[in-house]
Amino acid sequence: MAARAIAIEIGYSLTKICEVDYKAKTHKIYKSFTVPNGAEVISDGALMVSPEYVENLRSALSANHVKGKQVVFTITSSKIASREVTIPYVKENRIADVVNANATDYFPVDLSQYQLAYTILGTIGETKGAQQYKLLVMAVPTALLSGYYELAKALKLEVAAIDYAGNSIFQVVKDECAKGRHIVVKIDERSSLVMAVENSVLSFTRSVSYGVEEIMDTVMNTLCWGEVSSVEQAIRVLQRNECIVPEEDAGDSESAEENAKSAKDSALEDMREAVIPLIGGITRVIDYYASRNSGAGIERILITGMGADFKGMDEMLSRETNMPVAVLKEAAGWNLMRNFKNECFSEYIACVGAAVAPLGFKQEPEKRSKGKAKKEAGEGGTNWAPLAYTVFGVGLVAAAALVAVPMIGYAKLTKTNMELKAQAGSLEDIIPIYNEYVEVKAEHAMADAMYEATESRNESLEEFLGELEDKLPANVNVISFSSDAYEVSINMRVQTKDDAGAAVEQMRTFQSLIPERVTVASLVEEENEESGERVVNFTVTAAYQDVGYMLEEELPEENGAAADSVTDGANADMAE
Repeated sequence: MAARAIAIEIGYSLTKICEVDYKAKTHKIYKSFTVPNGAEVISDGALMVSPEYVENLRSALSANHVKGKQVVFTITSSKIASREVTIPYVKENRIADVVNANATDYFPVDLSQYQLAYTILGTIGETKGAQQYKLLVMAVPTALLSGYYELAKALKLEVAAIDYAGNSIFQVVKDECAKGRHIVVKIDERSSLVMAVENSVLSFTRSVSYGVEEIMDTVMNTLCWGEVSSVEQAIRVLQRNECIVPEEDAGDSESAEENAKSAKDSALEDMREAVIPLIGGITRVIDYYASRNSGAGIERILITGMGADFKGMDEMLSRETNMPVAVLKEAAGWNLMRNFKNECFSEYIACVGAAVAPLGFKQEPEKRSKGKAKKEAGEGGTNWAPLAYTVFGVGLVAAAALVAVPMIGYAKLTKTNMELKAQAGSLEDIIPIYNEYVEVKAEHAMADAMYEATESRNESLEEFLGELEDKLPANVNVISFSSDAYEVSINMRVQTKDDAGAAVEQMRTFQSLIPERVTVASLVEEENEESGERVVNFTVTAAYQDVGYMLEEELPEENGAAADSVTDGANADMAE
């Protein structure tokens, strides 16, 4: 029988608690409930334990008859740094040694103040000699963990593990996402977590600094859905009522006698303004992931967390992303509907997953006291004290002889050590400057990446029109023109079908278009009844080259010799 554990996730307003089997092959949830925090006890993952909060949890555990002694915490914080790295293909029990040996390369900070953990994302390479591990390595500040140990101590519980929320959710969905690419979004109060799972491998994680707090505040500030005075009531209102409604579906309550907006219309408009930043943030991260990972498309988006059960959230996200979106109600190997008695359980998913295979962020074990060590050494057995004293005496004499020789060298090393410490002290002012540099560099890289994800060929529409004017035959009349971020559609008129063919062939030489994707959508030959003149009307659709595609004339002059190879490589990619 598997041992039970108490899984806890602490949010800004509510603490989610589940009693589950710990590291069991078959998953079972025995109890699940939430506890209001009262005052704010957490800030970006850092826990501030208060006597009132401890008493609230103790009372809730007792009222729900939870008797387990082990606790697993799952946390989310922007202070948890992560890096995707590759290491040699070593035995799994040696991976930790390799990670620790190269940790300063992954995280250029004082690692004595951090705890490391990793998860295997997969392997790279096909042959044995060329294989490498792809890892997601995470570093969490030790100071951030201390609050959770204090809480466990106050509740008289033993910390079995501290997990990262992304890994907790991954343990629940990895079998459900065994084939294809899937996006999993955990929507919380003040932030959201976007993850990509491809063939049961966690391949991408990003945080979004928007949550559902503003949405709940909007519900509490209006009386359209009754008087709502607490977070718990706001959550239930959003779960049971159509509060999140897309704009095109929200204007039907206008009466025929008056044009002024009703109170409910105004409330729905406020609700849309509150949800748009959240949906926009999630969409941008998904677009960024899609732009960096070509090939098979995203099959679906699964949403979970506190905001997943809000009515209309899945529809709103589906409209913005143009992808199928579903609330995570079932996962392979879990039977969630049976294990959870309440209808809305998305807020507990990270809790139950934390007990499956936690990353294991843990503080270093405390050293045993000298008194305890002496007590253990003196328990029972033969009295070896005389022999020990003899050996100690011989060793002391030998040690004195050995120490006398290197004393001079030791004195020199001591002096050098003191000089280096003085030098290090004089350089301490650089540390905050360097830390600020690392933070700014990371933010700049993220901003560049987000900007690149929004780039489209429409930004270079003027250059395309110039190319169209220069290269299109003079006998072609352009009737109409339309363009979006991916393709262009042009209606043209010529005298003969041969002229139409020549125009299409000329467009296939455009640097800004994919030759294979320049096609004729329609072609109609007409005759003027009065003049008898025949004309050909036809429509050409063409796909733009990908953003970032390097044109020959854009290449630097010194790289002119390499221009042909770049073009050939691009054509080879299109042919594949």
